[in-house]
Amino acid sequence: MSQFQIILLVVFGVFIVGGVVAFSLFRGGAGDTSFPMTVWGDIPRQDFTLLLNSPILTKDRRFIVSYVEKSADTIEAEFTEALARGIGPDLIILTQDKIWKNRPKLLTIPYTGISEQDFKSTFIEEGELFLSPDSIYALPLSIDPMVLYYNRDLLSSVGIAQPIAYWDEIYSATTNLSKRDAVGNLVLSTMALGEARNIPNAKEILSLLMLQAGTPIIGMTSSGLRSQIADSFGTPIPPGQAALDFYTQFSNPTRNYYSWNRSLVDAQTHFTSGDSAYYLGFASELRVLRNKNPALNFEISTVPQSRVSERVTTFGRLRGIAISRGSQNPGAALLLANTLVSKDIAIVLSEIMALPPTRRDLLALRHSGSVHPVFYSSALQSKGWLDPDSVATRAIFSEAIESVTSGRTRTDQAVAQMSRDMQELIQ
Repeated sequence: MSQFQIILLVVFGVFIVGGVVAFSLFRGGAGDTSFPMTVWGDIPRQDFTLLLNSPILTKDRRFIVSYVEKSADTIEAEFTEALARGIGPDLIILTQDKIWKNRPKLLTIPYTGISEQDFKSTFIEEGELFLSPDSIYALPLSIDPMVLYYNRDLLSSVGIAQPIAYWDEIYSATTNLSKRDAVGNLVLSTMALGEARNIPNAKEILSLLMLQAGTPIIGMTSSGLRSQIADSFGTPIPPGQAALDFYTQFSNPTRNYYSWNRSLVDAQTHFTSGDSAYYLGFASELRVLRNKNPALNFEISTVPQSRVSERVTTFGRLRGIAISRGSQNPGAALLLANTLVSKDIAIVLSEIMALPPTRRDLLALRHSGSVHPVFYSSALQSKGWLDPDSVATRAIFSEAIESVTSGRTRTDQAVAQMSRDMQELIQ
């Protein structure tokens, strides 16, 4: 049995019981050795440094941790280059849309160390994107759910007491909230929907609508990944097509609920300028929204839902911590990863980043600290999908949206093309 397998049994034999027990068991066999560990990720260096300097981790002498902040746009390329040169990190923090493409560069954790059931009972459901049929690609570290930000003043001005809770309510809201000038230009928008270029979260919003409609977008079958974005799932209109049709209608100037066009500034700026009633954004954007306009009177709600679905769903940007195939000490890397997702450390990271934790036991506490309560509930409702190439699929989503809004294709044709393009990425 290898050293890595031995450490797996020691660490994960008590993984669910609690990280502190795992620490003491391993310390007994490691003596006074301190392991130098390098971690890469897109978490701001300031935030991760605060975590490393927390009382719990400063007392832990088993590791000498060096954290290197990387851009989310370049971390994959830099990781590949570093592994080729033999200087890669021990651990890497990746979002759910980057795990599948980078899985050959990772060391997985077999279910002999932690059972699939234990993993599922410990972490939120979206964490299951990190599971393979026989092992674990990454341990869930943080979750950034999509939420609905709304301008309280704009809603109050037209007599709307509560933000929309269901998507069909947006039609009447648009009638009251969206305004045009004398020549038909939008001067006030209900919500940024219908375009891609000036809606930075367009891919994620359309993903949300598709997941709510009932398609996993890409599913795992017995033969591997397969695009299911155009599948009907027994419905008259495929869920993917219904979602794209709903999304794109709000940029059609001939509709009564016209609410957005590509000539406007980006969706976030439009909201912080007080010119949009609603904004679909991530929990992590709260700091930015407040900083861009401290005087903006806004609040937060869960994203609108479908009335025909019994399940409440939002889209979540999930970070996981994975063991690099280039690690010189994968056993110690595993122990550090386990430490970083333990209950005591997870709550510290949650407070630092103002994001909800990924652990069910912490979410059950409904913590009253710096994390907004809507973020907590949204964490449990978060879903995502196995993205074969995050950059390429963003282009595919954008092309589908623009092909419909420009009139070049019908929604059924656009979704069929999306499915073909994504299947090519998988193969």
